[in-house]
Amino acid sequence: MAQYKVVITDFGSPENELEANELKNSGLDIELVRLNAKTPQELLPHVADADGLIVQWTNISREVIGALQKCKVISRYGIGVDMIDLAAAGEHGIPVCNTPDYCIDEVSTHTLSFLLALNRNIVAQNHHVHAGKWGSPNPVPPSRLSTQTLGIIGMGNIGRVVVQKAKPFVQKIVVFDPYLTAEKAAESGAEKVELNDLLQRSDFVSIHCPLTEETRHLISSEQLKLMKPTAYLINMARGPIVDQKALYQALVDKTIAGAALDVLEQEPPAADDPLVKLDNVIITAHLSSWSAESFVQLRQDVVRNIVDVLQGRNPRLIVNRKFLVSTNGQKA
Repeated sequence: MAQYKVVITDFGSPENELEANELKNSGLDIELVRLNAKTPQELLPHVADADGLIVQWTNISREVIGALQKCKVISRYGIGVDMIDLAAAGEHGIPVCNTPDYCIDEVSTHTLSFLLALNRNIVAQNHHVHAGKWGSPNPVPPSRLSTQTLGIIGMGNIGRVVVQKAKPFVQKIVVFDPYLTAEKAAESGAEKVELNDLLQRSDFVSIHCPLTEETRHLISSEQLKLMKPTAYLINMARGPIVDQKALYQALVDKTIAGAALDVLEQEPPAADDPLVKLDNVIITAHLSSWSAESFVQLRQDVVRNIVDVLQGRNPRLIVNRKFLVSTNGQKA
């Protein structure tokens, strides 16, 4: 029986027994190597002979991929794959897989929690009472949520579920996604619009698109100025989709009313990051995907991608298919 080597490049959990058990139960002879590498340079001595990589946040650069002599698959803990050079992997015939549906319920619920907390000013009210005060911390009452418009940027798996969960709460939902047809948006109960239109019309703007070269700083000063001064920005996707310096200035200048962020451009933020000191922003520590059930599913699914490929089966989803080149030099 062939022996395989699978390397976990980095991980958040202090142990990987669940992953080890999934590999063992596959019936394959697999050596599992656990690293916690922070840079490509730390990886290079350990991955040349790996048959598969399991990745969380380490940068799998073109240099790292070029050093892989026998790698058959790269599998990511999570949905986003912006830390992996998809084109380089494809050129080397290596499929890149993710875990596309492990946290749809959690992230969509977290989004709705932000929506409700922002509208009802829950965080400020809590701080107000804990400070020994009573009544409202803001003399201006909030607008009724059922009269508001929600704008969704990105209608992937999570964006679509956010629309479904939000429909009972808001009057109107508009969406921007260049890959979505107006008909599909209407079927979901939303209206497809262009980005600038969405920003101008929405009382809440929620981001759910992937981080790509096209979406990096998709929301910057120009876009924030289009938003209503009473509007709120929610980012559930990746920090660099929003120009954080521009957002900070918009919050200070009251260009927009506030923001709720599960992601930042730098994670964790610097101790002196001024954004985290503002009282009109809610920040959670990139934990919207977190639940007991999602944590188990994530770890099982990331290993099953590896096992599928090593056993000669197609994995459930290959995210770099458009770049993938087979061993004979043809596009796969």
